[in-house]
Amino acid sequence: MSFVIFTDSASNLTKDLLDQYDLHMLSYYSTIDGQDYLCYDENRDYEEAGRKFYDDMRNGSDIRTSLINSSMFLDAFEPFLKEGKDLMFIGISSGLSGTVQAASIAADELSDTYPERKVIIIDSMGASLGEGLMVIKMAEMRTMGCTIEEAASYYEYNKMKMNHIFTVGDLQYLKRGGRISAAEAAIGNLLSIKPILKADDNGKIIVHDKVRSRRRALDALITLLCNRIINPSSQVIGIAHCDAPLEAEYVATEIKKALPVKDIIVRYYDLCTGAHVGPGTIALFFMGENRMGCAKSEAI
Repeated sequence: MSFVIFTDSASNLTKDLLDQYDLHMLSYYSTIDGQDYLCYDENRDYEEAGRKFYDDMRNGSDIRTSLINSSMFLDAFEPFLKEGKDLMFIGISSGLSGTVQAASIAADELSDTYPERKVIIIDSMGASLGEGLMVIKMAEMRTMGCTIEEAASYYEYNKMKMNHIFTVGDLQYLKRGGRISAAEAAIGNLLSIKPILKADDNGKIIVHDKVRSRRRALDALITLLCNRIINPSSQVIGIAHCDAPLEAEYVATEIKKALPVKDIIVRYYDLCTGAHVGPGTIALFFMGENRMGCAKSEAI
């Protein structure tokens, strides 16, 4: 039996991909200077919204983000369960958000009402296209005739192989999120220090390395990918950026020069998760043997 696949807007999947793979999206909200906006709106141009959002951040707008609460999951899931369908939800890392917990609460409640149906909640242990590329894999497995249990088992077995590496344009946004101190941000910006960050084995963001200058940071990302990737010819690489399209294209071009990758998807970073890393962020997502071990440094 086929099954329904839900994800959240942190997965960075745009309408063309949602339609192509028959996926369902639940969006976070961002509040910009007191006004609420959907982070994903199928009727809004994704790139245009991204440019405006990150310009608002540069201009000092007050930006806050919200969770998807359990009642929103109940409203989204129940119509499909009533139709006799099983469903899977894949959400942003529990190390970054309480969304998976909220989905699990809803699933537990629905299991009492629909005991014959399966509702599987997956903690992606990632975000952005690291999450999104795995969601697409679930859809491909569904098309191949895999059961919901087989797809979920594949995800759980392979999710720690999805590498997330990125660099930021300005350290102040990591400071706002509590990732680094105000002093570290001030000194780092003054010295043009650019951290290379990654998702660790707990789905949290840690510092892997640090370099000086933006170009060296971009080249460091490319080198890490080339050293870590497995079977590049069969992989679609994800690049997400916070309003840095030219640099994202530079990285994509250099990867294609270095490796025979199957394809590269370049997208604006999801607005709600992008709010925590800030304009200028460039992130790469690819399958490697495993996550990249211990951080070299936890401090800037």
